[in-house]
Amino acid sequence: MHCEQFKLNKIRNIKMYFTRQQLEGGQRYGHKTRVGNWSEDWEGQDTQLKDYMKKKDQNVLGINLTQQKFAKSLQRVPQTFSKDGYVRFGDSILLKNKATNGVLVFDQGDKITSHDEAYACTTSGKEVGPCARSVLVITKAEDDGAPDNVLRYGQKIRFESTNYFIGKKTYLHSCQISPLAFARFSRNQEVCMITKNIYNTVWKIVHVNPNFRVSSIGEPVTAHDEIVIEHCATAQFLSSDKIKYMNEFGLEYEVSVFSQTTNNKSQALNLEKVGRLTVDQPTKLQAESNTWAIITALDPALAEPVAQVKYTVEDLIREVKERLRDRGSLGIRGLSRVFKQLDNNGNGQIEQSEFYWGLRDIGLSLTEEEASSVLKHFDRDGNGLVSFDEFLRTLRGEINASRLAWIKKAYQKLDVNGDGTVRLDDIAKLYDVSRHPDVVQGRKEPKQVYLEFMRLWDTQVADGIVTIEEFLDYYADVSASIDSDEYFGAMMQSAWKI
Repeated sequence: MHCEQFKLNKIRNIKMYFTRQQLEGGQRYGHKTRVGNWSEDWEGQDTQLKDYMKKKDQNVLGINLTQQKFAKSLQRVPQTFSKDGYVRFGDSILLKNKATNGVLVFDQGDKITSHDEAYACTTSGKEVGPCARSVLVITKAEDDGAPDNVLRYGQKIRFESTNYFIGKKTYLHSCQISPLAFARFSRNQEVCMITKNIYNTVWKIVHVNPNFRVSSIGEPVTAHDEIVIEHCATAQFLSSDKIKYMNEFGLEYEVSVFSQTTNNKSQALNLEKVGRLTVDQPTKLQAESNTWAIITALDPALAEPVAQVKYTVEDLIREVKERLRDRGSLGIRGLSRVFKQLDNNGNGQIEQSEFYWGLRDIGLSLTEEEASSVLKHFDRDGNGLVSFDEFLRTLRGEINASRLAWIKKAYQKLDVNGDGTVRLDDIAKLYDVSRHPDVVQGRKEPKQVYLEFMRLWDTQVADGIVTIEEFLDYYADVSASIDSDEYFGAMMQSAWKI
């Protein structure tokens, strides 16, 4: 009895999933057959196609951006050719590691979150050559009174990237290990390229043989010879071992700061007996992971200059906009509130120092030079003040007619009596955060977005009234973080049930 009932239930379940035609041995529906909610699927595909074509026209497709990044990172950069074999300050060189047989490179797409603006370093075993992600310029870290421009053992130096990399200088950097700063895999001292030339970016070249490190100080450094690079702040050596590090360029190897020596016995007691060694002098050679060479061009043709694209204020503004977008849909809104708090006299203008610290307050760490460039761009009358309303309008961009219509439609639904005002209580009752971009992308919880939404209304009078101007101003900030008109419309429909 139970067996027959089981069979009947199984047949019923089968009938639920198949049509009569299929149960009788006929073909299943093809992928073009319109069944179910086919109209909605059709409209969805059409919307996706429009969104794709729009991004293609604006050159913001993911594949295009990746190709542009590769082209920028791998563009050829001049490499210094040394006639006498000596390395000089201002030379454009490569750093090659002995253990990995790879050149030190940096990746603009691999940002280090433990610093304001930093980019990961690796060594690449591929034939990279002199390009934007591999060429470093040697500069002096201090005025040491040297008689010429030749690099010498023991001098304090910096390794800078060229402007071909990200349009501005970055410096090879390391710091003490901390809970927030450490190498990704080995957990040694982290190495990266940062935009600040602080003391943690200072290095010096020491002799590869510890027996000659003292006596070689002041001697010229020769290109292609084995050297050791010491980090001045921590007295540890630059290192790269065959620790696999996968990135968009493929398999590369991790770079860190970690001193390693060979396991060979050093015969220290015998050397001390004959007076060739003191007890505090290191005797073991550094491991191959700590051994580097400064590589200059073997062909003079590689030193020929290449046209360099200048880093403009427009590039800087685009970078600021990208950083604000990374902070979420209300990044610009938060910046606006900070600027208004800094505007003591209420004239809508702030000084350069206030502008600089206002950006830092929300996590945007520009250099003073960059802040000064932005200030000059927006300082129309040359009085040293910047109009933050004009700056914010530039970051937001213009709202197109389609988005403007959605915003006005939402406000009209809230404005029940048609007098052009809406109360915050009415907004609180109707607002739905389920399609908010920060919720959809998983950056914030719905409750958090809702509370932030209710706190961010800057009413002109403290009476709980939101005017159409304030409503438009709010959604101008949200609109700046959304690329697709279709998605913006869907968000407005879901949020306000229109």
